[in-house]
Amino acid sequence: MHRAAGYTLSIGVLLLAGMVARASDDQPAAEERAAQTGAVDAATQGSEGPSAAERILRLEQSIAETETELAELKAGQDDPQDEYALAKSEFTELDAKVKEREGVLTEHGDAAEADSARAELDGLRKSWDLAKERVDLALRERTTVQEKIKTLALKLEQDRAAIQRLETPPTSASQPAAAQPGSIDEPGGAQPSTNGAAQPASAPSSVEAPAGQGAAATDPPPGAADAAGAGSVEPPSEELVVAQKDAEAKQAQAHQAEADVRSVADRLETLRITIEDERVLLDTARKRAVNAQNTQSTLSEQARSRSAEGAPRQEVAELWSDAESARVRAQEAQAEVTRHVVRVDQLQAELQGLQAEQIGALREAEAKRADADEAQAEVESLENPFSWKNLTRRLMLHGPSVAGIAIGLIVVLWLVRVLERRIVFFIASWSGDDTAAEREDRIKTLAAVFRNTATIVAIIGGVFMFLAEIEIDITPLLGGAAVMGLAVAFGAQSLIKDYFYGFMILLEDQYGVNDVVRIGGVAGLVERVTLRVTVLRDLEGTLHFVPHGHTTTVSNMTHGWSRAVLDIGVGYGEDTDRVVEVLTELGAGLRNDPEFGKMILDDPEVLGVDGLNDSAVTIKLLIKTQPLKQWAIKREMLRRIKRRFDELGIEIPFPHRTIYHHHAGEAKPGMGVPPDAEPRA
Repeated sequence: MHRAAGYTLSIGVLLLAGMVARASDDQPAAEERAAQTGAVDAATQGSEGPSAAERILRLEQSIAETETELAELKAGQDDPQDEYALAKSEFTELDAKVKEREGVLTEHGDAAEADSARAELDGLRKSWDLAKERVDLALRERTTVQEKIKTLALKLEQDRAAIQRLETPPTSASQPAAAQPGSIDEPGGAQPSTNGAAQPASAPSSVEAPAGQGAAATDPPPGAADAAGAGSVEPPSEELVVAQKDAEAKQAQAHQAEADVRSVADRLETLRITIEDERVLLDTARKRAVNAQNTQSTLSEQARSRSAEGAPRQEVAELWSDAESARVRAQEAQAEVTRHVVRVDQLQAELQGLQAEQIGALREAEAKRADADEAQAEVESLENPFSWKNLTRRLMLHGPSVAGIAIGLIVVLWLVRVLERRIVFFIASWSGDDTAAEREDRIKTLAAVFRNTATIVAIIGGVFMFLAEIEIDITPLLGGAAVMGLAVAFGAQSLIKDYFYGFMILLEDQYGVNDVVRIGGVAGLVERVTLRVTVLRDLEGTLHFVPHGHTTTVSNMTHGWSRAVLDIGVGYGEDTDRVVEVLTELGAGLRNDPEFGKMILDDPEVLGVDGLNDSAVTIKLLIKTQPLKQWAIKREMLRRIKRRFDELGIEIPFPHRTIYHHHAGEAKPGMGVPPDAEPRA
C-alpha cells in the first residue's frame, strides 16, 4: 500500500510539473506578436541594423548551435532503440496480448472466469490505445526530425555563405555585377518543399563583388562612343566619363546591397521553418508526457486491480515495472519539453535579430539604389544630346554655323513671301486665254498652296541642317520619317487620297477661288482651296469643307463663261410668234444696255416653244454671259419681260384647272364631252 501511495504521489507531482511547464511556455499569440513587433519597431526607430562584426559573431554562434543540434538529431535518427522503435515494440506486444485474451474469453465457460478475463481485457485495451497513441506521436516526431535535419542543413549552408560574404572584401571589376533574380520586395528565398523541408531558391552563389571600382582609366566606358550621337566624331566629355564610372560603381554597390537583402530574406524564411518544426516537436513532447503519465496511471491501476484479484506476483510485478518505465518516459518527455521551450525562445530571439538585420539591409539597399539611380540619371542627362548642358556646349562649338543656318532660313522664308506672287503668276500665265479676272482667281488659289508648301519644306530643311551641324545623326530621323510615311500610307489612305486629288485639281485647273461649283450635293462659292480640302460657302452663308478624296463629280458653273436660261410661260390664247418677237426685242435691248451689255458675251437666243404644259406654253430663252453674271442678267431680263408683257397684255398664266359638269343619262366620263356641257373654271 505504501508503494502504491508512493506511485500515486509521483504521478501527482509529474502532472503538477507538466501544468506549470505548459503555463510558463504557452504564452498567448498576441503577446508573442507584440514582443516581435516591439523589437522590430525599436530596430526601425533608432537603429541602422547590426554592424558587420556583430553579424559575424551572431552567425558563428548560430552555426555552432546548429551544428551541435544537427549532430544530435542525426545520432538520434541512427539509434536503433529510439522512441519510435520502443513504442512500436510495446504496441506490437500489447496487440498480441489483446488478441490472445480475446481468444481466451471466447473459450471460457465459467461466468466468474469470463468476468475476470473480460476485466483484464478492458485494462489491456486501455493500454493498447495509449500504446497506439505513443506510436503515432513517435512517428510524428520522427518525421518532423527528418524535416528539421534538412532545414538545419540549409540554414547552416546559408549562414556560412553569409559569413563568407561579410568576411570577403569586394574585388575590383570593370563591369557591374549582374542583377540577381527577384527584388527587394519579392526575395527569391527558400521555399518549403512538399514534405515540409525548406529548399533553396538557387544554389548558394559566391560573394558578389561590386564592380566599377578600380577600372583602368584608359578603358572607355560603355556607351562613351555614342555620347554625342551615332556617327559623331566628337569625343565624350571628361565629365561624362567620370559620371559613367561613378554610375557603374554605384550600380555594383546597389546590386551587392540587394543581394544582401535577398540573403537575409532567405535566412529568415529558413529560420521561420525551423521555428515551426521546433514548435511541432514541442507539441509532440508535451503529448508524449501526457501519454506517459496516462500510461503510468493505467498500469498502476491495473497492478492494484490484479493484485486485489490474486493474480500471480510475477504479473503484478511486471505491471508495476511497466508503470515505472512510463514514469521515467514522462520525466524524459517533460525534460524534452523544457529543452524545446528553451530552443524556441532562442530561435525567436535569433528571428528578431535577423528581422532587425533585414531592416538595416533594406535601408542600405534603398539608399544604394537611390544613389545608383541618381548617378544613372546624371549619366543619361550628360548623354542626352538635347540636355541643356550638351546643347550649350554644342552651341558654343557650332554657334556661327547655326547662326548662318538660321539667317539663311529667314532669308529663304522672306524670298518665298516676295517671289510668291511672281512665281505663281508665271505658272498661271500658262493657262491660255483666260480673262484677267480668271487669271487673278487662279493666282489666289495657287498662291496659298505654294506659300504653305514652300514654308514647310524650308523649315524642315533648316531643322535637318541644324541637327546635322550640331552633330546629331539625322539618319534615324529620316528612317523614322520613311516608316511614318509608310504607316500613314497604309493607315491614312483617305488622307493621301485627298492630297493626291487636290494636286490633280490644281494641276488641271478644274476650279479656283471665286468660282461657283457644285461638288456632289453641295454648291457654293469657292473661298479657299488647299491640297486637302475645298472650302465652299452657299447662299445661306454656310461654309462647307469638302475633302478632295470624296470628290467624284465637279460642276463648275463659272468656268470660262456662263449662261442664263429662262423658261417663259404664256397663256394658250397668246400668239407664240408675237411673243417670240417681243422676247427678241427685249434681248436686243438688254444687249445694247450700257450697264448690262458688257456682261453679255453674245446676242440672246430665243429657241422658241419648248413645252406645252398644263397651264402655259413655255418659250425658252438663252443668254451667254460672263462668269458669275448669269444670275444678274436673268433677274434683269425677267423684270423687263414682266413689264413689257403687262404693257402688251400678254398673259403670264398661273396654274388653273377646268372642270365639266354632266347629268344622269348623259355620256359617261371618257365617252366624250356633251356639246351642251358647261365648262367651269
